[in-house]
Amino acid sequence: MGIEQIITEELASISMTLGEMSAIANLINGEIKNEAFITPFSEVIEEISKSYDVVIENLLPFTELVTEESFMEKFDELATNYKECYLKEISKPRIYADEAYEQYLVLQSMKECKTRFPLLKRTFTRFDEFIDKWVTNDAWLAMGIDNLFKRLPHLLNEVTGLKQNDPDDAFVIYHSAFSTFKIYLDVISQQRQQLGMQNNKVAVAV
Repeated sequence: MGIEQIITEELASISMTLGEMSAIANLINGEIKNEAFITPFSEVIEEISKSYDVVIENLLPFTELVTEESFMEKFDELATNYKECYLKEISKPRIYADEAYEQYLVLQSMKECKTRFPLLKRTFTRFDEFIDKWVTNDAWLAMGIDNLFKRLPHLLNEVTGLKQNDPDDAFVIYHSAFSTFKIYLDVISQQRQQLGMQNNKVAVAV
């Protein structure tokens, strides 16, 4: 399997999880107005959301090199900076997951999570499954980000080597890869922005 396909699959999966979390948050925030519950719930969502910020902050700058001129001028510095810091960056999602889980346990003891109202009961089951699979026990979100961040240097090294001998081909490979990655990075960025705005509105409302 090509390195571009592996990275794209991880980005698609990460994008999907953010869409799922956003949908859950919309439902719960729309149905529950109790500040004592919504405040810690919003904190859980925000803590998990920080993992997506790590992806955006580290990968989105690469998508800005849309011309061969900008690629030749800025790629080496971007690639070097990434390779120097990515191992530190991939430790963050697990830290955020641990923090989110501590806050999630507080929610579990609250009466809202034990509701028998069908819509909320279904949504909390969905939320529990999301936390279990993607955040805590299976930790697929952190593992996906880990795999993505560790695979990317292989692509960057390939482009770096080719750039020295055939800059035109290096840019073609780079642009082809990051044009695809950008589709999912843009979705992640937009969903993250909307989720942040939603949390702010909820904070003001309560």
